[in-house]
Amino acid sequence: MGAQEVLFVPALLMEITFEVIQETEGSYVAACYSENIYTEGSSLEELHDNITSAIDIRFRGRAKPSPSAVRLMVFRE
Repeated sequence: MGAQEVLFVPALLMEITFEVIQETEGSYVAACYSENIYTEGSSLEELHDNITSAIDIRFRGRAKPSPSAVRLMVFRE
């Protein structure tokens, strides 16, 4: 039997980007359109925690991106 080549993209190379909008009252809304992840937070700290939880849920059962591969693009209204 010959060797079988398996091609995969390691989770370390995966990168996902969230578009973050700071609303006029100060809260934040985040969307990662490529993975259909949406969340919000009343502060950046809460938003960070909610993004981490949302990624854990979305990637349950499969490789997830490392924290350094998560990008936030912040816009203010």
